[in-house]
Amino acid sequence: MKAEDARRFVLDFFAELTSGNSRCWDRVAEDATWQLMARAKDYPYPSEYTKASYRALCEGSADMFPTGLRFTILGTTAEEDRVAVEAESYGRTRAGKLYNNVYHLLVLLEGGKIKTAREYLDSGHATEVLERPA
Repeated sequence: MKAEDARRFVLDFFAELTSGNSRCWDRVAEDATWQLMARAKDYPYPSEYTKASYRALCEGSADMFPTGLRFTILGTTAEEDRVAVEAESYGRTRAGKLYNNVYHLLVLLEGGKIKTAREYLDSGHATEVLERPA
């Protein structure tokens, strides 16, 4: 895939994801992995997800953020089938805590689908604000 096509593909995925459009998951390979590159000692979430488990995490965030979690793309860099994304999230938890995190994601495409994503975030902030998953 050409770099600009890869960039558009990944941006479309995030646009669909943040708008609640379930078609975004058609862009993800069935055997894809999503890694949260968190290092905080008490980080409450697993570090690796399958497509199904990451989808469940994303869809479950509606309960955690009753007024929504805004996800803003700040910039991208693309090279062949690799797209780097800088982003920021903003929302309030059920408990009223402000969640305003920053991210760097490296998305790898294969066969026209997302095959691997590595998500770097402020895991200290996430640990401080987010509830532990059930």
